[in-house]
Amino acid sequence: PRKPVSEMTWVTTDGQTAAFGSLAGKVVILDFWATYCPPCRDEIPHLNQIQAKYGTEKLQVIGLNVGGEDDRPKIPDFAKRYSISYPIAFPEDDLLEFVSGNDDRIPQTAVFDRNGKMITKIVGFDDNVKRQLDAAVETALSN
Repeated sequence: PRKPVSEMTWVTTDGQTAAFGSLAGKVVILDFWATYCPPCRDEIPHLNQIQAKYGTEKLQVIGLNVGGEDDRPKIPDFAKRYSISYPIAFPEDDLLEFVSGNDDRIPQTAVFDRNGKMITKIVGFDDNVKRQLDAAVETALSN
């Protein structure tokens, strides 16, 4: 059996392990992405905007890179070029599996309410996804 979501972890680019439960009380957006994925790149400015709009007291975006070993060395330059304003990390397998199931398309963006319950998951990015994401964040924040 899978462990509870609150115990699922990721490792930040500076090697720190964080558990989902450490963000209890905040709305959390987990974005699974890779540097070579065009819709992932398209989504970054919107994720930056959401993070800026609500601030880290209320909401935390985490960019979870799933590009594999070859992608890791590209992340620092990529993060600079796209001015990524939120933490980038690498998800443990349990977390990846929990959110994506067996669907390996990216980006996959999951929105969790303040209690750590996943309220929506969206695959891909376009104007329609942008609206869905904004609506999910509003819902999560008002609950």
